[in-house]
Amino acid sequence: MIEFKPLNERTPDTQYQDLLRQIKENGKDKVPIHDRLEENKDLPEKGSREITGAMLSYELSNGFPLLSERNLTKVFPGAIGELSAFLNGARNLSQLEEFGCPKIWWKSWVTKEKCDIFGLKEGDLGPGSYGAALSNFQTKDGGTFNQIDALIKQIRERPYSRTHVISTWNPPYALGDKSQNSPREVVVAPCHGNFVHFVLFDDQKELEVVQLQRSADTPVGLQFNIIEWCALGMMVAHLIGYKYTKYTHMISNPHYYGVQNGAVDELLSKEPRRFPTVTLEPNRKVERLQDFRPEDFKIGDDYDPHPWFKIATPI
Repeated sequence: MIEFKPLNERTPDTQYQDLLRQIKENGKDKVPIHDRLEENKDLPEKGSREITGAMLSYELSNGFPLLSERNLTKVFPGAIGELSAFLNGARNLSQLEEFGCPKIWWKSWVTKEKCDIFGLKEGDLGPGSYGAALSNFQTKDGGTFNQIDALIKQIRERPYSRTHVISTWNPPYALGDKSQNSPREVVVAPCHGNFVHFVLFDDQKELEVVQLQRSADTPVGLQFNIIEWCALGMMVAHLIGYKYTKYTHMISNPHYYGVQNGAVDELLSKEPRRFPTVTLEPNRKVERLQDFRPEDFKIGDDYDPHPWFKIATPI
């Protein structure tokens, strides 16, 4: 659970805009992989602007970090649906949909042409994708390891441990090296959830979460990723009966694309508003992280964002 301050005691948070502004003012220009593809040769604005090393840190008593620069009410369930799918080992388009992840989020990434590059069937994200890494991580004896089950078991047995960590990054599949007989087998190498650390203070019965993201499309993807991994902390806290107090989101390579220049300016023009109350209210008994679904989360009436507007993302 999260103990939220009354709304009038919460302070509007500027960290997200500070990050966008830092990229805009201090970033370096780059030609990303998207611009090197024949299918994107006619994009009106190419390139990306990037920095390395950034951190967003949220005291959750100040509200759930559901950004207010544009209304994320409708995409919130989709973000939870994607996370739920990953926790359950989903790795293809139909499985993602079953858990509430919008088809449009992945459809353009798992076309036959793109899957063929990595020797995968159409619609298959690959054995190096998020769900596969979390639920079927390869072991040295050729077996698989379910990180999600192991995490909760260890937390319950040894809450004081500093090794409550899960990772979506499986190097033989996500990095790959044909010379080592391990070609890359993932359409999109996991961008987020690469290192997720659950820190428990067992005397105080408090939980804090730190998540490291390799690559962040800051105007679009990052907004959804903050929802997902902060929500995972709520799930863990619910299962173990702890108070969830702090979420830290670290980003190795935050960036935005040329086609997003106008959207970045628009996001920066919005005055940040107070973060809302978000609660976890399952109407049934849940015993595993895999049991949670988008409908278990409720956004409070105190969410008062600026209107939604669409932001382009190159594929």
